[in-house]
Amino acid sequence: MNMRSNKLLVAVGALALLTASGIATAADKAPVAIGAPEAGKGQVVFYRTGGLMGAAIACNVREDGKLIGGLSGGKYFVASFAPGKHVFTTKSEATDTLNMEIESGETYYVRCTIGAGVMAGRPNLSPVDKAAFDEKSASLKLKTAEQLKKEADKDAAKKAK
Repeated sequence: MNMRSNKLLVAVGALALLTASGIATAADKAPVAIGAPEAGKGQVVFYRTGGLMGAAIACNVREDGKLIGGLSGGKYFVASFAPGKHVFTTKSEATDTLNMEIESGETYYVRCTIGAGVMAGRPNLSPVDKAAFDEKSASLKLKTAEQLKKEADKDAAKKAK
């Protein structure tokens, strides 16, 4: 056997050992279960996957100028809304706007990605389906309602100055 074959055998053996030992990857984990929206409302699951592109840029989601929540890589949050038209924005050097018609009892999914900009990355809000969220959700961490409220309060205080 040559050196290349030996390396390949070692790699295959290590992979088999890891698989047999029960080490799970994100793909092996079950998707995050999102509960039903509260009565009379719809909900939006905002999420951002991890990655190097735009890692230093926050994806702060706002409606009517008020912060709903900020997303760093690998995070998600769920927000409830009254039925009707809603306009969500995120901004760095440019503003991205997403118009949505929310229906009572429905759950919607929105992914934030960071694209290339001139001076800084540009956050982008895109509606996606449940399957797209499910594919990535096992590797995401939930931002709690308490964390979101703390962020919103801090943002409002900063704007009031």
